[in-house]
Amino acid sequence: MKARTALLAALVIASVAREARAIEPGMSNPGSADPPLPPLAPRDDLIDRGVPRTWDAGPVRPFVSTTLDVGWIYVRPRISAGYGRPFSSWIGVDANPVVSGQGIGAYGGMRLALPRFDLRVGTRFFGAFSRSYLDPKESYDRLDLTSTLNDPSQVVTHEAEIEFSLPLGPGDFIGLMSGSYVRNVPDGKYVFEEALRVVVSPPLVWRARGGYVLRFGSFRQHSLGVVADVLDVPKRDDSKTLRLGPVIRVVLSRRVEVRGAFVPTILSQDSLGLTGGDFTELGFRYRWATE
Repeated sequence: MKARTALLAALVIASVAREARAIEPGMSNPGSADPPLPPLAPRDDLIDRGVPRTWDAGPVRPFVSTTLDVGWIYVRPRISAGYGRPFSSWIGVDANPVVSGQGIGAYGGMRLALPRFDLRVGTRFFGAFSRSYLDPKESYDRLDLTSTLNDPSQVVTHEAEIEFSLPLGPGDFIGLMSGSYVRNVPDGKYVFEEALRVVVSPPLVWRARGGYVLRFGSFRQHSLGVVADVLDVPKRDDSKTLRLGPVIRVVLSRRVEVRGAFVPTILSQDSLGLTGGDFTELGFRYRWATE
């Protein structure tokens, strides 16, 4: 009897060990000096057992993809169509509605994406529910943005943006540069551009972002760091805006991420409070693409 009990216990232990090894393919044993394998394991056990673990492991193909950002008081869907590896290396088009408590609009444009480089060129329309065109003045505060003296703004913004990253030490240097051309603003008026979060004297707005993120996790898939933004409106005197704050990204699987950005304004001629900061992300991102 004791022999049979010992044999049964040995079989159970062997079965459990076999299952434990199958949970994380590509991971070395905790006590091993061998480094983990690259993040190209054949299956993603967290969400999808029948697809590659990373987007850059899939085949080159025509595809349609969606990205859904859900967070604190926002829902942002986006649809893309192109050729390549979705969310990795591809060329195609992006389109998404823009919906917030302040108004409604849409964006559409072309996009070229590589593993450490992203270029997009497109046009954004935003129609405000209540925020009006602004009469010119030296500086603005939050109360100025609630003024209803003028017509509600209906703004068209043409934009080109380059985003990139470079490996540096235990993390990455990240950068972004963009140029925006703001239209459909009456002569002699200013406007609050909802995406850039600045008061604009049309037409041009320049933006640059630089920062450093530390990568961590089994495959260095997570990141935490600090970024700084500089924005300039050439037709407004002393119009430079400086923002500084943390960003975080936690990758749960190739489909699901937790993302956050809290980049308040540090220096500006305007006093817009949180309205003038970049708090565009605080929630979950879900990705899907045709296989």
